[in-house]
Amino acid sequence: MCTIESDHHNLALPLKHFETATSYISRLTRYCGLQEPTVLCLDFGFHWRDFVRGDDCLFEKIAKIGGACPTDLKRWAIRTVDKNRFQVSGQKATKTSLVRSRLRVCPRCVIDDHCNGGEYGVFRRVGWHFWSIRTCAIHNTALVVIPPELHTIHNYDFVGQVRKNWTFIISQADNATSHKPTEFEGYILDRLEGAVSNPFLDSLPLYVAARLCEVLGFVMQNGPKRRISEATDDDLRLAGQAGFEALRRGEEGLYAALEAMVSPVALRTVRHQSDFGAFFEWLRTSSMGDDFEMLRDKVRDFIFRTYPFREGDTVLGKTCPSPAVFTISGAWQSLGIQRHRMNRILLAEGLAHTDIADKSVRLHEGLKSEAIDDLRCRISSRLNAIDAQSVMGVSLEALNQLRDHGLITTTLDALDQIPKFERDELERLLARLNARVTKPKSGGKDMVSLIEATQRVRCPLVDIVKLLLRGKLTHLCRDAEVRGLAAFRINLSELRAALPQFEMPGVTKGDASRRLRVNYPTINFLITDGVLIERRLFQIGRTTGSLHGG
Repeated sequence: MCTIESDHHNLALPLKHFETATSYISRLTRYCGLQEPTVLCLDFGFHWRDFVRGDDCLFEKIAKIGGACPTDLKRWAIRTVDKNRFQVSGQKATKTSLVRSRLRVCPRCVIDDHCNGGEYGVFRRVGWHFWSIRTCAIHNTALVVIPPELHTIHNYDFVGQVRKNWTFIISQADNATSHKPTEFEGYILDRLEGAVSNPFLDSLPLYVAARLCEVLGFVMQNGPKRRISEATDDDLRLAGQAGFEALRRGEEGLYAALEAMVSPVALRTVRHQSDFGAFFEWLRTSSMGDDFEMLRDKVRDFIFRTYPFREGDTVLGKTCPSPAVFTISGAWQSLGIQRHRMNRILLAEGLAHTDIADKSVRLHEGLKSEAIDDLRCRISSRLNAIDAQSVMGVSLEALNQLRDHGLITTTLDALDQIPKFERDELERLLARLNARVTKPKSGGKDMVSLIEATQRVRCPLVDIVKLLLRGKLTHLCRDAEVRGLAAFRINLSELRAALPQFEMPGVTKGDASRRLRVNYPTINFLITDGVLIERRLFQIGRTTGSLHGG
């Protein structure tokens, strides 16, 4: 056995750029004239398996012995941080994203290494460890897998495996598939170098970002029905590039790609699993730890705001807090109305159309919760005549007079197919009157309600309201305990003065008594109460009295 004392000897075998720690010790073994890294490691007092797992102390020791840069040796080393969890160049990796024991190589790179440095020159690049890198960026050829050893530990001896499979490597170099590396593969190498270029992807662990590009791109290119387990290496290479291009715009690009996958049937039913296919299955079944949850949350939020879920439905482990999108059935149930009434209002509002084939009502797009809330408000704000009477505090006849004179309007409601009053319009009219309220003189003793005033002066309510709105009546107060127009009180004398005077034939008190079939004192009482008006008519030669109905 050849023993090398580290305290007395410092070899000069520099580390190659991108070379892994196990590749370096494999070269160092041959440089020292030994046959296996196991022997070299035992000579220096540690086990080969411990070095393979990744140990900073051992990296420091080997760097000092071989003359390598310890920082770079640790940088390109594959460290085991947990079960099926690894770290390389500050990036996180998993068993499914990393080629750990099996050797993938560019045969032309290996041949060039051998030509330039002999057996000591061939080395394993860190990029060859990642499944998502499938192309050599130097020779534009596909990476190949060297036939593995029965015992996994022997596969880490890179130089030994190259020597053993040299004939295979030569044959692969002659028959290698030629294609250019994708920008997606370049992105992974750039991240290993420490570069940042895409804030959204950079915020994800490398293994999550890489798989996201591949699975998203696979569904984009092959549709939701094809299984990703059927994909070839070339399928995934192209899929990775497609996904990477979609995610150039970051989170916005992710949502745009998902939006393109949503089928028209999604307006009528929940079908996110069918629409997203392999992409959703990856999100549902993968166990990538807490780092994966940020992406799952973003996709889940998109699903909840795109598909008509009910409150409490579960997607990717979390429940829907409240529906964001409604089907027609969900809409009429939420609004508490019948299906045929819902169809009428959707058609009238232009939110749906009638399908020519089966005469069914179909939505143009999903009903957002905002649209449902708007419909709910509009439905509640449209009042039938009875409810409008209650708001205005008037009779049906007076309500119709206000409508006929244009002070309020009605709209044919698509829901009930009857004219309805808008609550907002009624309240605006009341607000206009309320704005003219003044402090009554004499404590309001000479003020009467609008309803009583119509009876006292025999004048339609609508005429009094018009006088108020025009500013012809300046004394107006309001009873806070009464609703609608009945709450307003006006000065009766001012009203009489403001009303147009009509030339009517007068009658004497005696004629009035006979016509009304009451006695003379009653006529005087009616005059005092304001129901009858007494006027003096001046004629040539004499003065007479006449009565007019108030």
